[in-house]
Amino acid sequence: AVPGLTYAESSSNLNPTFVMRGIAVGQNLEGLQKPVAVYLDEMPMQDGKSTVNMSFGLWDVERVEVLKGPQGTLFGAGTLSGAIRIISKKPDPSGVDYKFSSDIGTTSGEMRRRYNAMYNVPLSDSMAFRMSASIADEAGWVANTGIGMDPSNNYESVALKAAIGWEVNDRLTADFTYMYQDNLSDDGGTVNPNLEGQTRSNFKAEMVEAKLNRFNLTLNYDLDFATITSSSNFSETDPWQETDLSAIFGGAFPMGIVREDKSEAFVQEVRMVSTTDSDLDWVIGAFHMDREVVENQVFHTTDAFVDSKGGSIPGVSDDYMDTNNAFIYGSPVTDNLTETAFFAEVGYQVTDSLKATLGFRTSEVEIKNMRTAGGSSSLGSFLGPVVFMGGDSFTPVPYNYGEYAPGKVKPNTMKFSLAWQASDNVNYYATASEGFRANDVNRAAFVNDGVSTVDPTDTVIPKLSKPDTLWNYEAGMKGQWDTISANVAVYKMVWEDIQLFAQRLSDPATFFTNAGEAESTGVELDIIGRPSESFEYGLSIASQDAEITSISELESTMVGAVVGSPLSSPDLQVSGHVQYTAPLSGGNETFWRVDLSYIDSLTNGFPFTPGQAGVPSANFGYTDNVTKVDLSLGYVTDKWSAVLYAENAFDDDGYTFIMPQTFFDDRHMTLRPRTVGIRFTLNK
Repeated sequence: AVPGLTYAESSSNLNPTFVMRGIAVGQNLEGLQKPVAVYLDEMPMQDGKSTVNMSFGLWDVERVEVLKGPQGTLFGAGTLSGAIRIISKKPDPSGVDYKFSSDIGTTSGEMRRRYNAMYNVPLSDSMAFRMSASIADEAGWVANTGIGMDPSNNYESVALKAAIGWEVNDRLTADFTYMYQDNLSDDGGTVNPNLEGQTRSNFKAEMVEAKLNRFNLTLNYDLDFATITSSSNFSETDPWQETDLSAIFGGAFPMGIVREDKSEAFVQEVRMVSTTDSDLDWVIGAFHMDREVVENQVFHTTDAFVDSKGGSIPGVSDDYMDTNNAFIYGSPVTDNLTETAFFAEVGYQVTDSLKATLGFRTSEVEIKNMRTAGGSSSLGSFLGPVVFMGGDSFTPVPYNYGEYAPGKVKPNTMKFSLAWQASDNVNYYATASEGFRANDVNRAAFVNDGVSTVDPTDTVIPKLSKPDTLWNYEAGMKGQWDTISANVAVYKMVWEDIQLFAQRLSDPATFFTNAGEAESTGVELDIIGRPSESFEYGLSIASQDAEITSISELESTMVGAVVGSPLSSPDLQVSGHVQYTAPLSGGNETFWRVDLSYIDSLTNGFPFTPGQAGVPSANFGYTDNVTKVDLSLGYVTDKWSAVLYAENAFDDDGYTFIMPQTFFDDRHMTLRPRTVGIRFTLNK
């Protein structure tokens, strides 16, 4: 429903990515920081170093804020094109409150069950406790013929949130929150278009699991002229992923990967916000984040393949990460990212109707990557030199170890805006804002000092990529009248030194580089109208043009893009809704509602093969144009409501996602097929 915002993931919890206003170069961005940051209250929650990131439920949530354009002043790294904030409901000492909801549905005869509950209780006149819990058990719709499982992409989730809010005195409030979530997908949701229907085929289930523990302590103190806020956050995430990579070698033998990560992050922010009626208002603050991700992975094959080689293969192990037939394994890799920043934003009421705002943030980002001694590779013992599909070959060597590329960068970001309150109903604005993403380590730079052993004159891989930056220039109008509200925005984004996945020309070495420039221009419109108490309609439209505008010949060869290559974004998005509510006797009411969304096709990456000049990428493709219609019919009372629904009512099965990587046969994904059910809600 939000114009200019799209979302993609290759499976539940697997590399979920929001794209805002077209700023993306592929549908499965691995390794790099995402262009849109996701915050749960005060805590940044997504981590680019892990392919598994939590898909958050929206139960017991106050609101979701979609902040378009770079938010580098107040939010820092990772908000290259925007930020999404999920704001939780807080404990309420005014009285007991409770709520329960259930959602029972069916997709192609398979059941979906969701249950949510919340309870809020005062502990005193100034303190309250609030707890919410969610359980989901959802059968999938994809069949995996390789393991004989139908459906295979079943999903389970358990979430718990507990919070205590305390008004210590007239000036000080304290809120403590604990959150736990465990999401599990039995198998991937992508399918093989060469197989019939919603079907995939693997020698193993591609399970994905993510566990989260998160703590927050927020203190607010009233200084009369300002409020000072301290937010202390700690999170611990434990992702687990199993994947079939047999397609890397054309299915010559069964090859799987098990990856287990552990991510810990501490985030501290202190900010002061003015509260006086002066023409001058301001925000100043300091931010510190320390995140560590430990990556542990093992490649393995099957008992049957080992038996076919005489019952044993030199170097194959059964005692690493509880995985049988492991033929490549290594000691854990530790990635550290530390970000420290100071920021300020000042607004001045130039006249009664004109306000100017200036924001600035200075940051220091340090990247460190380390692998301890250990690890083994026995791939060569049964394959010899490995030949890739493109014809390149290499002989496996033991893992390098040591500390890789500790380095610091000090990006600064700015924001300028003018807002003109033309009348009580209409506000015009113009904004220029800047954002950036943190850089990254190239481990390939520590093999032969990044110099190609095939052609020493080829590109020397740098130890660190550079941060990329983006400027957004935007003007718009926000209006609200008696029966209608409307927002219009026109923007141009200039993305420089884009961090991209690259491959060297002389050998298969891959790395992150900074290459080229892109621009995204567009217009967005959203309207909500309420011509009567019974009738409401909404319409959102986003039209954009996002493409590479400048890139050198060498960069083009290494990354597979040329001038004019489109970014991974649709040219047109349209969504809307119509709702009619009819009052009944006793204060009850019934309603019917239609929601519709349309999205143009978009690319899954760049058109050419990285490292091979002018060679079209075999995996390049466009998704389909997709139209989704949801229908609902509801009955509402003061105490309970019941809603019959049909999601994707006309069963659009166009491809919404295509994996750009070469090592998957199952690369395509559709919307969830038509799902019908009933939602029931009971509240105090």
